[in-house]
Amino acid sequence: MAEIRSTVSDEVTVDDVLAGSGTVRAALETIGGVWPMMVLIALDTEPRRYGELRRTVTGINDRMLSQTLRRFVRDGLADRGVMPTRRSCVQYTLTDLGAEVRAAVADFTAVIIRLAPRVEQARERFDRLSGEESP
Repeated sequence: MAEIRSTVSDEVTVDDVLAGSGTVRAALETIGGVWPMMVLIALDTEPRRYGELRRTVTGINDRMLSQTLRRFVRDGLADRGVMPTRRSCVQYTLTDLGAEVRAAVADFTAVIIRLAPRVEQARERFDRLSGEESP
């Protein structure tokens, strides 16, 4: 079994993360979860309009997308720009900070994709041994 490191970075310890010290909890709330990660990936390298994001991120509802984008803008991960057109049109662009977070999320996603078959095998084994069906 892998040993848990006592530090996450030079300034943050595992205890800080678990205690939610400082801005750690707020940062995890901003990017934690499926929807924020998917929206970060969808914003990739070009600005996207709200409707385009809604169509790209399959399954997200308006409320969740709005909340996620609002948090991104508030926390400095994205900029919200109003395009000068006849109908007001809003587009979102990752900031440098957002691009840095997006790169980390992409790396994390690659690990999850690589491990997905093993997770599926574990679920099947659990369901078979416990007699339960998957949720």
